Amino acid sequence: MLTTILMTALAAGLALQPGAENKNRPHVSLKLVSEEIHLRPGATQTLGLVFTMEPHWHVYYKGLEGGGNPPKIEQTSLPDGYTLGEIEWPAPQRYIAPGDVYDSVYGDQVTLLLPLHVPKDAKPGEKVTIGLKMTWLECSEVCVFGAGESSISLPVSTDASKKSDDAKLIDTSRAKLPVALPTDGSVSVKLAGGVMTVQAAKATRIEFYPGSECTDVDEPAKTTRADGPTLQVPFVGPDKNRARAFGVLGVWSGPNEKPSYFRIDASEKSG
Repeated sequence: MLTTILMTALAAGLALQPGAENKNRPHVSLKLVSEEIHLRPGATQTLGLVFTMEPHWHVYYKGLEGGGNPPKIEQTSLPDGYTLGEIEWPAPQRYIAPGDVYDSVYGDQVTLLLPLHVPKDAKPGEKVTIGLKMTWLECSEVCVFGAGESSISLPVSTDASKKSDDAKLIDTSRAKLPVALPTDGSVSVKLAGGVMTVQAAKATRIEFYPGSECTDVDEPAKTTRADGPTLQVPFVGPDKNRARAFGVLGVWSGPNEKPSYFRIDASEKSG
């Protein structure tokens, strides 16, 4: 993994300087928040991993291997019976580094969503502390290894759910979680001959953010975005004719409209 980071940084014209981490930190901060003000026995509730970046700094989406290391939970502190689900990743942003090196990133601030499973026998009235440690790669003109830890204490209650002051951060990210492609044909995806063709008749802009299990994309800085209703993404490598298009699709329908985000997981079985 370290070799991957070094190669990515060099290809982007960036200097990976672990020693700069101590001198220049913090560039990215981590805060654990809760959607609700208390925990309910037997419920699955949403926590938020809030990353706040200094200007011009970013962290990475869980994209194609070869990009920067995305945030990763290294250690948790949970009471007996409590468990965490998998991180849910909102749609990222395109980032083109010098040399036309493409990455999918988060800038400014992003909240990753983390399900928390509360045991049925959680006792009302007790206070529970959830803690975790995370690592990530943070980049601007240089890249440094980032790390942080955060915790939150919440009471257990059988009262009806009530949103916390931080719930708006979670709502913002939830609105950017990709959903299934529409069934009305307004957005379609086809794979043939090692090329993914996206059609969205009313789209003014389409972007594709390759995920961690996607087949390698040919010149992603140029081919993963189109202004108009059609996007064609060519794949490369020995398996390009058996490509797997895996990731997130962003579709804009007008200059002032918010994009819609869709999950993409399609495979070409012939070729």
